[in-house]
Amino acid sequence: MKIAIIGSKGIPANYGGFETFAFHLAKSLSVRHEITVVNEKENAASGFDFPVKIIHSDFMKSKNPLKYYKQSLELVSDSNDIVLVCGVGGSLFYPKFRSKIICITNVDGVEHRRGKYTFLQRWLVYLLQYTATLFSKHIVADSNEIRKYWKNRFGISENKISSIAYGAEVPLSFDDSVLLKYGLSKDAYFLVVARLVPENNLELILKAFSKYKGEKRLVIVGSTDDNPFARKISIVNDERIVFTGGIYQKDKLDSLRKNSFAYIHGHSVGGTNPALLEAMAAKCICICHDNVFNREVAGNEQNYFADENQLLKLLNGLEESGNSGMQFRELSYDRVLTFYSWEKISLQYEALFKSLILENKK
Repeated sequence: MKIAIIGSKGIPANYGGFETFAFHLAKSLSVRHEITVVNEKENAASGFDFPVKIIHSDFMKSKNPLKYYKQSLELVSDSNDIVLVCGVGGSLFYPKFRSKIICITNVDGVEHRRGKYTFLQRWLVYLLQYTATLFSKHIVADSNEIRKYWKNRFGISENKISSIAYGAEVPLSFDDSVLLKYGLSKDAYFLVVARLVPENNLELILKAFSKYKGEKRLVIVGSTDDNPFARKISIVNDERIVFTGGIYQKDKLDSLRKNSFAYIHGHSVGGTNPALLEAMAAKCICICHDNVFNREVAGNEQNYFADENQLLKLLNGLEESGNSGMQFRELSYDRVLTFYSWEKISLQYEALFKSLILENKK
């Protein structure tokens, strides 16, 4: 099959969900199929250890998303059987290309609920979600809970929507220099890796930690320059809290994960979150915001909080127990191997693509 992946910022991935997804799916599928990935204008691609065709758009997704999606579809429509579109931004343009290609949309959760959007932006995102359900050949949700939401909210028929999660790879290389840079040592800090936006509950985490009387530090990895909210919350008067800014080298992130006492996951919007999967793959103790999406990924055996007091209780309780948390670490790791390996995920996508091509020939 000839398969194109569009709608991410491109590969190689710098730590974004769609970019990581596009990279690993392209790598896994390239063993048996011809893969094309569209990169945004300034994403230079090099050094791949697998065969992939990279096409560059003239636009940046963050600055001109609709133009980026439209041109991406134009660039791949004449030479591919399947186009997997990350996000709903291209759905308005699908009718123009339906006679040439099969468009499949990975819908990325309930995007219109994200706090970063104005009312008008939320309305536009919702409109694009609706047009995606109308014009996509098939919808892919990254969790069963997201599939249920989309199916019920937009009245999608059972045979037009699937649930295929994101994957994670077990880390094999680590760069411990990042620990020296920030004065960290093993099991001496809690870790957060997230975009600094309201729906990731950073304010709740900071408030809970401000009441924590233990000796561990709080390390928050995420760009502090992305938005006013990020700049605001990164100004704290607590020497125990470390804002590293964005860290994009995987071996450094994996070192931070591996050496943390526990990983705190505050994400409340979306399905299978890559940051949570990567923490699980690194055998982290996971402390997660309590919602159906996180429970589906991490399982009911992990640690969950719904408010500031519950999180504080977990911070204190895990430390005071004197338990290394090995049972939590092994549960995380085993769950990734069982359900979330990229090999398993790519096989699910491959089966879907083949079935849609056969259906299209009838």
